Amino acid sequence: MQATPSSSRAWFTGLVVHTVLAHATYNGVRVLISYRTLELGGTGVVLGLMTACYSLVPLLTALFVGRLVDRGYATAVLWVGTVLSILPVALAAIAPNLGVLLVATMSLGFGQLLTTVASQALIPQSFPASRLTAKFGHLTLGVSIGQTIGLPLAGMIADATGGSPHIVGALWFMTAFSSLTLIAAVIVMLRGRTPHVSRAEAAGSVRTPWALLRIRGMKPAILASMATLAAVDLMTAYLPLIGQENGLSVTTVTWLLALRTFAAVISRMIIGMLARRWGSLSLLWTASATAGICVILIPVLTQTWSLAILLAIAGFCFGLTQPLTMTWVSTLSDPANRAAVLSIRLAGNRLSQVAIPSIASVLTIIAGSGVVFTISGALLLLAGGVTWRNSHEKW
Repeated sequence: MQATPSSSRAWFTGLVVHTVLAHATYNGVRVLISYRTLELGGTGVVLGLMTACYSLVPLLTALFVGRLVDRGYATAVLWVGTVLSILPVALAAIAPNLGVLLVATMSLGFGQLLTTVASQALIPQSFPASRLTAKFGHLTLGVSIGQTIGLPLAGMIADATGGSPHIVGALWFMTAFSSLTLIAAVIVMLRGRTPHVSRAEAAGSVRTPWALLRIRGMKPAILASMATLAAVDLMTAYLPLIGQENGLSVTTVTWLLALRTFAAVISRMIIGMLARRWGSLSLLWTASATAGICVILIPVLTQTWSLAILLAIAGFCFGLTQPLTMTWVSTLSDPANRAAVLSIRLAGNRLSQVAIPSIASVLTIIAGSGVVFTISGALLLLAGGVTWRNSHEKW
């Protein structure tokens, strides 16, 4: 059952608020986990592996979750994801060693997958194609606002005690903060229940992952999304290390990361105007390439003001690439496989978030932390080039 006109605005507002709160939690907690990893004796290699493991469970389960959502279980998946956006934060706070912290990290990553797939799939399930770009823009704007709130909030709480950062106290604060998502999830229930489809009924219209990947335009869109998400994750995980090496405080690092997300907020507010003026594919390849150049320069230009400029430009570009690829893939398939293609896109993101940090963490032993930014920047340039080659296609 779809939402009635009187309730559609309320439930969608609840979904955006849920997205704001959840992503404030994810991004604030992830940078705190990086500092907690260092507190527990982790090195740059461990940071990379921790970042990779955050995406490991989502990589293995994304398509299954997408199929479940396509069968009408989006709100149930959203509820489970909400719970897994709260409890792992508390577990990270009490973690006595890196092993327990790893479990908390993986659980939080799975929670993010569940809330993301459910939230994204509810939009094409509830609105006509003509409204998808606007609605995805609102949803991803909520992501950016949440990131902008969460990062400085976590940093200020950690530094509030004076002296050395109080990372455990900040994690407990973020546990309480993340509990607010429960209220937002209740509001989303105003949408009403989508009729469930049995596995046998769904089997007739299900397309294999390989068939979905062969859809024209799917692979370039996924590559652009993969490169962006890997760059964002590596930046979140390794900027604290760059900060420590150059004498920057926790507050400074978190404010720099918040500047990146604030720039994404700005770009998502005007993405419709930019896409109409420049064309979606031209906008996508330009954003990917520009972000790649900025990311490569991060370990080279390490003064606070230069990092601020680089992160602001990169953040503006990141804000464009995600909703553009999200809208692209959601219109490439039939309704019975729509959450599946969104999940494949997310699985691609998670693959990049597992493989690239793992490779980068090993290379830091040889070449130092700066190689992480070189790798992620080069991938963004590659994605920009592949999209440019496909720039003759119409969306």
